[in-house]
Amino acid sequence: MNVSFINPFIAATLQALEVMAAVRPERGKPFVKAGIATQGDISGIIGLAGEAAGSVAVTFPAILAKRIYANMVGQEAPDLNEDVRDAVGELANMIAGGAKAVLAQEGYQFRIAIPSIIVGKGHTIEHRGKGPCLVVPFTLEGETFWLEVSLTQGSA
Repeated sequence: MNVSFINPFIAATLQALEVMAAVRPERGKPFVKAGIATQGDISGIIGLAGEAAGSVAVTFPAILAKRIYANMVGQEAPDLNEDVRDAVGELANMIAGGAKAVLAQEGYQFRIAIPSIIVGKGHTIEHRGKGPCLVVPFTLEGETFWLEVSLTQGSA
């Protein structure tokens, strides 16, 4: 994966959370994902296709997903209900859309799909990219969430 692809996704993650939930997470050290298991309880995933192709996912522990939802809408969620799932999908959509806009300015054209949501401890994500998956951990209010990006230039 072209490492210059990752920075627009990081910036879009920070912007989406700041705008939608009024929070500013701290970015951790990126690493290459081994295997398909995730560490979170809920993930929003979006496929990317075009000159650059792959997928992006944002994965939260349940407690943090519910806190972010509460910040977004001003009410608590008792569990990872449909409203929280929609919020995570919207965040994934904003991250992919924000990164797409930046990458388009650099000459990379691609389309984004409708977000999918996966819920459950120990769920897995098999990214569509042909290359490695880069994981960027973020810390917010003592909890960690993860941005996963697998994007390959030249895929269709």
